[in-house]
Amino acid sequence: MSLPGANSLAVLLLLVLSTWPTCPAAHNITAILAARHDMAEFSRLLTSTGLADDINERNTITVLAVDDAGMAALRARHLPREALRHVLSLHVLVDYYDRAKLHRLPGGSADVSTLFQASGDAPGSAGMVEISERRGGSVAFVPQEDGDHDAHAPAVLFVRSVHEAPYNISVLQVGAVMSSPAAEAPSSPDSSRHRAADVTHKNGTRPGDDAAADAPSRGGDGEGGDRADGGGDRAKKNGAIGTAPGWLSFAWAFLLAIKIIVVLV
Repeated sequence: MSLPGANSLAVLLLLVLSTWPTCPAAHNITAILAARHDMAEFSRLLTSTGLADDINERNTITVLAVDDAGMAALRARHLPREALRHVLSLHVLVDYYDRAKLHRLPGGSADVSTLFQASGDAPGSAGMVEISERRGGSVAFVPQEDGDHDAHAPAVLFVRSVHEAPYNISVLQVGAVMSSPAAEAPSSPDSSRHRAADVTHKNGTRPGDDAAADAPSRGGDGEGGDRADGGGDRAKKNGAIGTAPGWLSFAWAFLLAIKIIVVLV
């Protein structure tokens, strides 16, 4: 026996379920760069320095990727891990820029914050990057130093778009590695301790456990090659786990709706 209005209620519940919001799949910078075999080193260093996780946690981000040939100059400097992380952080803009937006800059230029500035380790206004369209249509990226453009920092030119997912993540290839004295300067002990605390909080491990796990893979250049593959796996797992709550809530709502429909009808 059907109750009055039961069919209408059932239809309404089905309509609600059909428009139930689900969590979008998190982007995974390691998976995006996996399609570019000539960017293997850049991808590996993002993972070994922990930047891959930071990128994957951001909803809106632009990564200025460098191919293996362009990474040679950075590799030759043998930077410690924290300085390497800061340099790579200059290549992560905390805003969305794709090929089209690069050629629509208001006034022909824009100053954009990076993960280096967002980390709190950049002094003053260091960590900002100026994007400017130059004569002939080329687009240049130049890091700032203490609020001014560093006269000694060469421009890094845009090469091509690698991946665009408006307005979540964009990966743009640039011709070389950007850097600055502020990024390569040694970190203060306080910032290092805060960084270690953040990492252990994310991973759910104690500081001693994390240090023991890192010790065999740390080298003078801070690359940590063995950790890269494991970090990539963790990044993929984190991306998959991040979508679970949306699917679980949808499943519970679907089962509840079916139960209500059965009772009413």
